[in-house]
Amino acid sequence: MRLFVAIDVGRAGPSEDRSAAPEHLTLRFLGEVGPDELPGLEAKLADVARAHPPFDLVLAGIGAFPDERNPRVVWTGVTEGRDEVSALAAHVAHAIADGPGPARPESFVPHLTLFRVRSPSQRRRAAALLAGTEAPPASRRVPVRAIHLKESLLAPGGARHRTLASWSLTGPGAAAP
Repeated sequence: MRLFVAIDVGRAGPSEDRSAAPEHLTLRFLGEVGPDELPGLEAKLADVARAHPPFDLVLAGIGAFPDERNPRVVWTGVTEGRDEVSALAAHVAHAIADGPGPARPESFVPHLTLFRVRSPSQRRRAAALLAGTEAPPASRRVPVRAIHLKESLLAPGGARHRTLASWSLTGPGAAAP
C-alpha cells in the first residue's frame, strides 16, 4: 500500500474545479508499506495525536517548488499555525523514523499543493499566479483536529486517496469532548 500521513483541509468551495481541489496537507509521505507494518505504525501515530492539541492554520499566498523560475509544483502556504503544523510533522517523522518512509526526509515546508505543472497550459497558469496577474486562492482558516493515515491509489486519471485511520489531536490544552 502506498501511504502518507496528512491533515484534512477540505475543499475551498463549490465553485472550484473539484477534480483538482486539494483536500489534505501531507505531513509525511511513507511510500510502500506492507500490511504487517500497519499495527505498529498506527500505534505510533496514535501516540503522536495524543501529544498535540488541536489548532487552526491559515492557508494563504502562493509559491512553487523547486522555485518560481522553474515551477513543477504550485502551492499555497501556511501563514498562521505554521509552528504547530511543523511541530506535528516533525513528531510524525521522529515517531516513525525506524519505520516506513524515506530514510532521510526532505525538510518540511508547510504547504498545500494546488497543482503540478505537467502541460503548457499549467505552465502558463503557474506563471500568471506567481507573477500576480492571476489572483491566488483566497486565504482561509482551517481547523486541525486530527491526523489521518491515507492510502494513495494510483489510476490513469490521477491518484485517489482513501483514509485508512484517523486520530483526534488530544494533547495538552485540548478541550474536553
